[in-house]
Amino acid sequence: MSLLAAAEALARRAHQGQMRDDSDQPYIVHPARVATRLARRFPGDAALVAAGWCHDVIEDCPHIAIDELRAAIGDDALAIVREVTNPSKQHPQLPRAERKAMDRAHLATISMRARCLKLADRADNLRDGCASPDRDWLATYVRESRLFAEVLRGSDPELEADLAAALDAAARAAGIG
Repeated sequence: MSLLAAAEALARRAHQGQMRDDSDQPYIVHPARVATRLARRFPGDAALVAAGWCHDVIEDCPHIAIDELRAAIGDDALAIVREVTNPSKQHPQLPRAERKAMDRAHLATISMRARCLKLADRADNLRDGCASPDRDWLATYVRESRLFAEVLRGSDPELEADLAAALDAAARAAGIG
C-alpha cells in the first residue's frame, strides 16, 4: 500500500464516527481537504500530504497508538504530525488564553513543512467555522487565528493568502469585519 493510501486509510479509521463540531459533516472531510490542499501545493512531498491526512490523530484519536500511526505513515510524516499537535492539549485545565499562547509559542519553533500544514489546517477550520451559528465562538476563533497567522508569516505565500482569505470570510460571518 502506498504511503498516501495508508495515511488515508488510517485517518478514516481513526476518525470513524466523529463529526465536525461546527457542521453536520463527518470529521474525515477536514483532513481530506487539508491533505488535498497540501497535495496541490506540494505534489512531490508525500510525507507532508500523509501528515495532512493524519494531523489530528494524536490530539483527537486516543484509540490510535503512536506505533500504529508510525507504521502507517512513517517517521517523517509522524514528525510533522507531532509538530502540529498543540501542546496545550496536555493542559486542558489552563484558561483558554494561556493555552492559545502556549500553542503560538510552539508554532514559532516548528519546521517549515509543519507550518505549511498548520496554515492549511487553520484556513480549512475557518472556512468551516463560517457556518457556525455561534458567532461569539467564531469571533474568538478569528481573533486567535489572526495571532496564529502572525506567527506563521513568512512560511508560504500561497497558503498564507489562503489563510488571509479564510480569515476575512470568517470575520465577516462573525460580524467583526
